[in-house]
Amino acid sequence: MADTIFKTKNGPVRALDQDKTVRVTRLRYAKPPVGKRRFALPEPVEPWADTLDCSGVMSPVPPQLPSRLAKVMGNYPTEQDEDCLHLDIWLPSDRTGPLPVLAFLHGGAFMTGGGGMSCYDGSALAAREGLVVVNVSYRLGALGFLPIKGVAPANLGLRDQELALRFIRACISDFGGDADNITVCGQSAGAYSIQALQTLPNAAQLFDKAIIMSSPMGLVALHADQRAPVAEAFLDGLGTRDPHAIRRLPAEAILKGQVAVLQSLANQPDNVAPPFMPILDDWLTTDPVRVEAAKAATWCPMIIGVTREEHAAFHFEDAAFAERATQLLPQRFQERYGEQAEAELARARATRHPSTDADVLCDFGSRSRFVFGTFDYIEAAGANVWAYLFSWQSPNPHIGACHCIDLPFLFGNLDDWDNAPMLKGARASEMAGVAEIFGGSFAAFARSGTPEAGTAINWPTFSDGRAYCNFDRRVTVPALRRGDYPC
Repeated sequence: MADTIFKTKNGPVRALDQDKTVRVTRLRYAKPPVGKRRFALPEPVEPWADTLDCSGVMSPVPPQLPSRLAKVMGNYPTEQDEDCLHLDIWLPSDRTGPLPVLAFLHGGAFMTGGGGMSCYDGSALAAREGLVVVNVSYRLGALGFLPIKGVAPANLGLRDQELALRFIRACISDFGGDADNITVCGQSAGAYSIQALQTLPNAAQLFDKAIIMSSPMGLVALHADQRAPVAEAFLDGLGTRDPHAIRRLPAEAILKGQVAVLQSLANQPDNVAPPFMPILDDWLTTDPVRVEAAKAATWCPMIIGVTREEHAAFHFEDAAFAERATQLLPQRFQERYGEQAEAELARARATRHPSTDADVLCDFGSRSRFVFGTFDYIEAAGANVWAYLFSWQSPNPHIGACHCIDLPFLFGNLDDWDNAPMLKGARASEMAGVAEIFGGSFAAFARSGTPEAGTAINWPTFSDGRAYCNFDRRVTVPALRRGDYPC
């Protein structure tokens, strides 16, 4: 291992050259959002004179509670700190010329996660595919996504992401990246964030292409006054409404307020909608996942897709969900389908094996909160969109092809996912093959603007016969009939 010094526009940066990649860690893109800057818009970082040491451990994650998806993804203990507005960057040690850039926005329901988590290590992807991989950390939970009158404006975490992408556009050439070929890739909350950013008038200044993985497109964006019950539950949990006191509370107290919010929603076991999320305001004026947003994003080439059983991740080993499934199932179908509810429920049961109430309700959640909205969005997003379904499934049939199961295959860092229950028992050679094809096609898109270039996949755009790519043990490219969905 050896140090590498990059001379950047902001000042010199020390990175670590290890094995096949150079790693830049904890590169600050904004001033620390602490003290008087807590609950404030992010401010650009100022240049430095001395060499900035970015050769150590990866970035801290924002303050957060345990992830609700650790039961399928596993745990990745990481330092937590409000001073979290950093980038982690990987690039090949052996490189020539400017390289395509893949900037990743993590998921976690706007409450958990961080670009510095080991499961998102970009070294394998950068080395194998010749990319510059950049992970973005941004504020989460009440610190990033809860408007509080007199305390916090809306969308602070989204504003962090915007500033980070501006920083990447301005500075990535200093690290060997091609500033004119930036693909932003997001999963779950990160994917939804991309769609929100695409609605901004200046979106094309931030990135050139987008990969949208498992965006919760069944959500409806709300205004601040419609999120008032969440703010009230949070303030009740804090035990104070004094703006000055709230700004001085320790991070642990903020998390205690978030616990109160989650407890207020505990009687809805099939509702996985995040209580903290982007809000419609004078800056974010368009619902990110509606048809209008898709039409506004036609300038941007996109890969968009879902996993086959998204909701299985949320309801795996969920006793409260299983207990109430029989009661909730007809109720949810009635709410969505009205007079057609009975027929639609019968059809859902007929296509599900086994067809327990919990399984059918889980499928309903996957479709209504992910699949239907995603393919309606794809339909409206124009000619330059490639659609996919990720169907490779866990050896555990109760997990299936769940939310987040595609992430190890994007990054190709399968050893970092050793403790993930969703991968337990799977053959290493099989997973490596899927990762080479899945991550390779996404990397091809980042390089060239098409996921086919340099790969063995014949993957046409969705507008070409309503085709989509189905990633499983083998790859197929079926076509949807008009009005149908892939699962």
